[in-house]
Amino acid sequence: MQPCIDPIHRFFQDFAAERPNDRFLFDEEESYTVREAYEVVLSLAAQYSAAGIGEGTPVALSASRTVRTILCFFALQFVGAQAVLLDPRDSACGFAFTMKEGALCAGGRALPLRFAPGGRPDELAEDSRAPTVVIFTSGSTGEPKTVRLSQYNFINNSLDTLDIGGYFPDDVNIDIVPIHHVFGLALIFTAVVARHCIFVPHSVAADDIVRSIIRFRVTRLNGVPSLYLAMAESPLAGQITSLRFGLIGGAPCTQEQFARIEGGLGITLIPVYGMSECIGISCGSFRDGAHERRTSVGRVYSMNTVRIAEDGEILVRSPAMAAGAAEKDGFLHTGDLGYIDEGGYLRVSGRKKDIIIRNGNNLSALAIEQKLLRMPQVLDACVVGVNDEKEGEVPAAAVVLRGGAQAFPLVDGLIKPEMPKYWKAVEAIPLTSSGKPDKQKVRALFSDASR
Repeated sequence: MQPCIDPIHRFFQDFAAERPNDRFLFDEEESYTVREAYEVVLSLAAQYSAAGIGEGTPVALSASRTVRTILCFFALQFVGAQAVLLDPRDSACGFAFTMKEGALCAGGRALPLRFAPGGRPDELAEDSRAPTVVIFTSGSTGEPKTVRLSQYNFINNSLDTLDIGGYFPDDVNIDIVPIHHVFGLALIFTAVVARHCIFVPHSVAADDIVRSIIRFRVTRLNGVPSLYLAMAESPLAGQITSLRFGLIGGAPCTQEQFARIEGGLGITLIPVYGMSECIGISCGSFRDGAHERRTSVGRVYSMNTVRIAEDGEILVRSPAMAAGAAEKDGFLHTGDLGYIDEGGYLRVSGRKKDIIIRNGNNLSALAIEQKLLRMPQVLDACVVGVNDEKEGEVPAAAVVLRGGAQAFPLVDGLIKPEMPKYWKAVEAIPLTSSGKPDKQKVRALFSDASR
């Protein structure tokens, strides 16, 4: 498949022309058909243009997970502005244009926006390769890093997943992932490219999500393992009958957890592997067998090129890759370790920075976590490396123990170098805003361990 250079407004226009009266975007209170949403986005784009927002204009968008935020985001894409997506809890100081809760602030003056059809900008942006999405990722250091993405990046990632993602015209995709993260943005773009509906629930508490899936006959979702697991353990999960497929990514998931989710929710999970700097690297297929889906991150997307470096690092070149993300060799160096097996499936074995060197032994924090998670008394676990005067570095484990268990498990599959020297029982593994284990906070739990 060759990359497409069409901008998102053309995909949206074609969608509206083909299925104008189908529901496209809704929450518990308001709903828009495809045609209504398209006309509202055009109207918002005209209002932005009148306020002086055009191609390349940075606009700080407080990315609350709402229907109106999604409409505002698409309108910024239509005029080619740079949507700087902020966590709703963060400040938007320093921007000439800011947007929050349906109001545009320009030059210190609040301009209420009309979410109704009427008007369109004089012109729509045509350069799909121009950076129009700015997100921030904390990476492994906790320091924010700016990532600039384009419509070209998102659209081609969406096109590459159409044949393998199990999409249907009557899909209702529930948006439970943050909009200011790449996984949430991919869902929004794919809804237009694949032509299906988005439901935006008010609450993302696990039981509330399950209730919404039952009530609104949701058929698919994107999610991280921690949220899927919480949903599968909901007492209401057995009432779900509408789910077909779900993309799962963002954090490691053991085979046992994978099976527990699929059984609890009656869903077929499709593993996806990507990152802020490259939206999609590989993806499973709904046609894959359970073993392939549970043990790999699928095959490399058709438009991508993946190379495994001598040290095992995964390198990728892709139309879904952010501007400036490639090294001098033309590849993005992911920082992940892995290999491609005989069947063409990519398998991620850990992070380069998560390798713990103990007395000269290279240990994978991910491998230790997976072994801990196989133990019946461990509900969740996160392993980090902690400096040690004698051994150089040692594993430290934060664990959530099941059913009030008291003893920390030190057997059942762990070899001697893998045995954590330090451990803490916690009520829950701290997570980032995208639902990934927050290794910085976990490491802070052991800040006094080596003193």
